Amino acid sequence: MDGTEVPVLASLVITLDPSTVENFTYDRMKTWAGSLQTDADVDLFDAAPGILRLPDGTEGEFMATSGPANHVGISGLGPAPFG
Repeated sequence: MDGTEVPVLASLVITLDPSTVENFTYDRMKTWAGSLQTDADVDLFDAAPGILRLPDGTEGEFMATSGPANHVGISGLGPAPFG
């Protein structure tokens, strides 16, 4: 929210809505989610939305959804920053 950057350990997945299997493409109805953990003294819920930047520079927006302040479940907003 205030531009603070902290290192995180991320565990992420992409899912496909099974109801879209007819005429299947990898670009239809994908979502991404996972969890982020940090040792930094921050509340990851303060990132609303947060920006996850991967080592290769790609970025994706997320919202924290559950868990304690330093180990949160997340839901991705928009395209996944990974393949």
